[in-house]
Amino acid sequence: MSLTPDQIAEKEFLVGLRGYDKDEVRSFLTTVADALRAASAPAGDGSAAPAEPAAPAPAAAGTDWANLGDEIAAVLRTAHEQAATLRSDAETEVAALRQQADADATGTRSAAEAHAEAIRAEAEQARAEAATKLTAAQDEALTLVAGAQDRVAKMLESSKLRAQQEAEASVAHLTAQIAELTSARDAAKAHLADLRTRLDKAIAVAEAPVPAGADGGEAPQG
Repeated sequence: MSLTPDQIAEKEFLVGLRGYDKDEVRSFLTTVADALRAASAPAGDGSAAPAEPAAPAPAAAGTDWANLGDEIAAVLRTAHEQAATLRSDAETEVAALRQQADADATGTRSAAEAHAEAIRAEAEQARAEAATKLTAAQDEALTLVAGAQDRVAKMLESSKLRAQQEAEASVAHLTAQIAELTSARDAAKAHLADLRTRLDKAIAVAEAPVPAGADGGEAPQG
């Protein structure tokens, strides 16, 4: 199909992602159109006699004109092909980015769930250990009370004064033991409360929705 200079100057191109600069292509085609107009214009305006061309000149001019048309067609065809290639590459890259974003979101959620499960297991273990310690403390307290009562009874039989002094010492010792056991119990309760708080936070992170845009979004339009 033959093209006139005006058709070349007004030719529209599809511009894809990272494609050719539209202004640069337009400037080039305008320059080509001006050259074609100059080649098509009548020689001279009557103010001066045109120079006699050499004998082979007409044939050479016709050959240059045909070559110029072929070169313009090749430039247009290459521009369309490269624009299509760039668009295809961009679509492939966007698809890969979307797939990577999906994989990252899945990995983040899995890591959060694993962290929450680890904290839940740690809290369960701490709860079991605390229950065991509390039971042992209660048993020890009962044993201490029973032993103290037995010693007090024996001491009362031998000497009331001595018994009273030893009883007071036993009570003081028992009081100190009970205070230590109470402190251990309070520390165990505080540890359980801390683990429960960490577990709640980890569960909240695991169940939180994926942030907006993490699924890759829509590709920008060229």
